[in-house]
Amino acid sequence: MKEEQKIILVSAAGGAVLWTIDALFDSAMFPKGPSGSSLLPGGMHEFFMRSLLLPVFIVFGVLLSGFFAKRRRLETALRDNEIRYRMLFENAGDAIFILEAEGENAGRIVSVNKAAAEMHGYTVDELLSRNITDLNAPDAAQEIPARIGRLLKGEWFKAESRRRKKDGAVFPVEISAGTLELGDHKYILAFDRDITERKAVEKALKESEDKYRSVMESVGDSIYLVDRACRYLFLNKKHLARLGLEGEGYIGRAYGDFHSPEETNELSENVETVLKTGETIQHEHLSLRDNRYFLRTLSPVKDVDGYIWAVTVVSKDVNELKQLENKLRNLSFTDDLTGLYNRRGFFTMIEQILKLAKREKRGVFLVYADLDNLKAINDLLGHHEGDQALVQAVAILRATFRESDIMARIGGDEFVVIPMDSGEDNADVIKARFQKNLIGHNERTDHPFTLSISLGMAYYDPDSSCSVDELLRRAEKLMYDDKCLRKRLKSN
Repeated sequence: MKEEQKIILVSAAGGAVLWTIDALFDSAMFPKGPSGSSLLPGGMHEFFMRSLLLPVFIVFGVLLSGFFAKRRRLETALRDNEIRYRMLFENAGDAIFILEAEGENAGRIVSVNKAAAEMHGYTVDELLSRNITDLNAPDAAQEIPARIGRLLKGEWFKAESRRRKKDGAVFPVEISAGTLELGDHKYILAFDRDITERKAVEKALKESEDKYRSVMESVGDSIYLVDRACRYLFLNKKHLARLGLEGEGYIGRAYGDFHSPEETNELSENVETVLKTGETIQHEHLSLRDNRYFLRTLSPVKDVDGYIWAVTVVSKDVNELKQLENKLRNLSFTDDLTGLYNRRGFFTMIEQILKLAKREKRGVFLVYADLDNLKAINDLLGHHEGDQALVQAVAILRATFRESDIMARIGGDEFVVIPMDSGEDNADVIKARFQKNLIGHNERTDHPFTLSISLGMAYYDPDSSCSVDELLRRAEKLMYDDKCLRKRLKSN
């Protein structure tokens, strides 16, 4: 029946009620005289009906119209809300379940959206005939009764579980659930999210972290991480042992809690340099705690926006090399022209280096460099320019290698370099850096000659029985191969 028809019927009923009231009012207020007529004149009675009861009819009709108009608006709003929430329910990206909460049917699926059906490989109709335990892996299904009990106590919980698809495939989900009361009946409202991708990412991150930690713990160097205020964020086992610490009680502790003010200031200044420049730096450090020399490498740790939030410090014990260096310096095992070790100094040094490499199971490179055409420069331009060519060649080598690397002049135009801590896969990087520095020098120089340097690199395997002479011969041969190759390229 339409709302307008309802209003007419109600108004008619209201009119009948008012007519009855009028009749009763007449009998009470206007009793009949002996002749049976009203004691009041007829005109006054009509006036009374028009002035009192007619407005009552009008007001009553207006009130009824307002009541039904408001009801119609409420029903329209409820219908719109139902449509809106139904759209949200059906189009939600997460799976939504409404389950029976009590009785022998507890866990039975009452309502479910399309996302839930697609997630589990069923149709909506197929899910409506099942219990939620049917969608769980066997071990996860055993937890459902206890979880329903928690929900009935008013707890809203969030947990991870394992679901099973129609084809039997098991996948991880994150569940958020609570109770929903409609009248006197309780239901469970549950939201499920497939977290397969998230779990895969977490697994990959954990594997990456485990590999990183394994590397950090297996190396023989001290490695630690400090924040911008020089508070410890991480220490590997080697550095923990140096500090005499165990566990992770050091997290958040200041570097100065374990070192002297002088050492703390030294580290703070170097950390500040890394924070300002964003570059990796190296410096030699004498540890007062260990009374040993260390070569420290400080590198920035940046977030995705490039902000430096921490600094990694790798501290390598170079005390033996430092002592050997001092010994060689005291014995004047250096070349007067270049300031490098001479041949005698080189052979004294390399014997110790190879022994250390063999003990630590660490490979070592030997770089053999030869200054091409030195005789021609001496003959055409004089020995002064020849000496300048040698000095410039050393400058290129120093720019290519680090201060901690061992360099020597073992002949008139021959040099050797032992890069410290360079793996076998770094050969191409070293060669590329050397060629870049050589080309850059020749582009800037104002000397009447162009430098040409041949390079050969031989690798020392700590598991081999290679001697110093054999390693040197291999590097020299590779250098001559490089010289011949460039001559052929130049002639073509």
